[in-house]
Amino acid sequence: MGEGANRREEILQRALYYESQYRNAMVSDAVSFYDLNLTKDLIETDFFYKSSEGDIRSTLDLVGLSAPCKFSDFIDTWANKMVGPDNIEKYPFFQNLRQTMIDLYNQGKRDYVVEYWMTSTHGKKVYVNQSFLLTTNEYGEICALSIVKDHTKTRALEDDAHKKELEQYAYYDPVTHGYNYIKFKDRLNEVSIAGSIISLDIHSFKIINSICGILRGDQVIEAIWNLIKDIFEFENGDIAGHINADHFIIFVPSFDQEVIIRKIKNMTLALNIISAELSVPQLMPYYGVAKWTPGKKIELSYSESVAAKHNAKELQNLNYAFFDEADTVRLIKEKTIVDSFENALARKEFKVWYQPKYNPVNGQLVGAEALVRWQTEEGAIIPPGDFISIFEKNGMIRRFDEYIFRNVCKQIKTWEFSHKKIVPISINLSRISLYYKNIVTDYKRISEEIGIDKSLLPIEITETAAVTNNEIKDIADAFYAAGFKLHMDDFGSGYSSLASLNVMHFDTLKIDKSLIDYIGNFGGDRLLEHTILLAKELGMHVTAEGVENDKQVAFLKHVGCDSIQGFFYSKPLPCAEFEKLLENLSLTENKIPYDFLDNHITSYKLSIIKPPIYSFVINLTKNTFFEPSGSSDWREETNIPYETFDEAVREMMNFILPEYKQAYYNFINRKHLIESYLGHPETRIIEYKRMFHGKETDMRLMAHIFKDESTDELWMYETVALQ
Repeated sequence: MGEGANRREEILQRALYYESQYRNAMVSDAVSFYDLNLTKDLIETDFFYKSSEGDIRSTLDLVGLSAPCKFSDFIDTWANKMVGPDNIEKYPFFQNLRQTMIDLYNQGKRDYVVEYWMTSTHGKKVYVNQSFLLTTNEYGEICALSIVKDHTKTRALEDDAHKKELEQYAYYDPVTHGYNYIKFKDRLNEVSIAGSIISLDIHSFKIINSICGILRGDQVIEAIWNLIKDIFEFENGDIAGHINADHFIIFVPSFDQEVIIRKIKNMTLALNIISAELSVPQLMPYYGVAKWTPGKKIELSYSESVAAKHNAKELQNLNYAFFDEADTVRLIKEKTIVDSFENALARKEFKVWYQPKYNPVNGQLVGAEALVRWQTEEGAIIPPGDFISIFEKNGMIRRFDEYIFRNVCKQIKTWEFSHKKIVPISINLSRISLYYKNIVTDYKRISEEIGIDKSLLPIEITETAAVTNNEIKDIADAFYAAGFKLHMDDFGSGYSSLASLNVMHFDTLKIDKSLIDYIGNFGGDRLLEHTILLAKELGMHVTAEGVENDKQVAFLKHVGCDSIQGFFYSKPLPCAEFEKLLENLSLTENKIPYDFLDNHITSYKLSIIKPPIYSFVINLTKNTFFEPSGSSDWREETNIPYETFDEAVREMMNFILPEYKQAYYNFINRKHLIESYLGHPETRIIEYKRMFHGKETDMRLMAHIFKDESTDELWMYETVALQ
């Protein structure tokens, strides 16, 4: 053998030695290892398994196989016997393991590791780490060395560390590094001593985050926590926790109000130091205090303390309040409302009502505002004032607002299919909903899905929300760009920002009832007159809310108010009743020359002593009649057709008591009215009895008769009132 050949043999021997040493190192702590040929799907020789008890057994024999055998058969049998058929689903890698490794090798991977739990021959749970080292033999076949190790102890250590990490995360606050709410509750239940729970938060804390940044805000939170540790006596049984943001909870094992007030005052004074040291706006804390005894839910006492804290925010001279047991009834009522919300949505208990808006010049229906009534399954009515504020507090208002918006869209679509005359229906948007960034996108999507012209869906935003929310301009711009119209609601109910009218895309200004009630007062009249003038100069439509009498209507019409809603025209109506107004609108649209009639009707209305229950405009010459407003009850009661005035009179005779029939007919007969007209406007009156809602009732009918000189047609404005 030549020198070169000897050299090559020496190198080969050294390589085999190092390979042997590497294999020994790799498998030194293995409980089992074996070679397999993946290309042939073959395990050629037997191999052994060493248990934690020291037993050494043939691994193939353990599962009922013998060498040589297919690797895929061994893996299937091993998984079923050692892992168990109930647990195999947890480890999908057992399926097609051979093909997986072949694919990995072809992708350039040289190792593959799987881990799983199995049951040893002694019934113990073992956590297995199984590595496959991938290579090829001299024939180019893909092979692997499988190394099986027992990692049960390692897994136990990892689980313990993970458990501690989770416990740290679950029980300790990352900002204060002290107790969180969960740990606070565990600790209080553990000590189980009666005492007082205090809730603490900082007024308008978000201003600090906005002005000084989130990092400085976290520094303030940590400083507040350190003050709590200094002032409250943890060594004597006081307990505290950070809930979230600027909200803290504290327990004092005492009912003595003097003790609690002293600690609260010390805490308040100390907070002044934080403001100076951290150069942040003055920290104004509020506290609520409630009693807690072992066995009572901590969450309930905390809720009571929060309720007391809200009461404290309304006080002038104190920043703390103790829970009054009388508040329990209110809290129970609020909880009942919150708990009923989901079912109420599912049962469609929230009903949309509509308050009509009228043009004061011609009395024509021009729109409506969507209002909500909660009618429970038992028939009880819950007024909006009882639930809207609760929904705003707990965040349900977003879903509620969207639910109402969607239902109004669907109703408008139903009216369109029925070929009814459609008027815009304005929809209120809660100030809380304005904080949701996707609000415009969501409303746009809903209206387009249902197929409603967005101009029919004005969005009402209160003046207070428009003024106090700095982001409202962006939201208003987004609504405007999306095709919606915006109404500024309740203008004049609080702080009125005239500047906001100029910088935001509001199409309509809705004047609050609080200003309407001042009509007749010199200052109130001037304020309204100039406000309406300013709005009109800015191109805005003006709507007056809460209008209740003729004098208010006359003034608003005089100063150019565009539309009116209020009890003078109509109370809020359920959907079925409002539909009748739409039907009547279709029948009367463009049929009455209101410009001509207006002066006669308005001047005549002012002379009426008693408010009418019905009113009609009749063209005596053409034998037609119309209802300017407010006569839906009459149509429902009498079921009289609308085609001609003569037909209406004949039907109406069925309700007149016998002794009054002839006099009534002589008075109201169209032919008699035309023939007896003397050529100038006049008013005639008749008193009679008729059946009214099933009862004999005294009635008073006043008829104002006048002629249109341009057409020579004779008209009558008729009102019916209770005597």
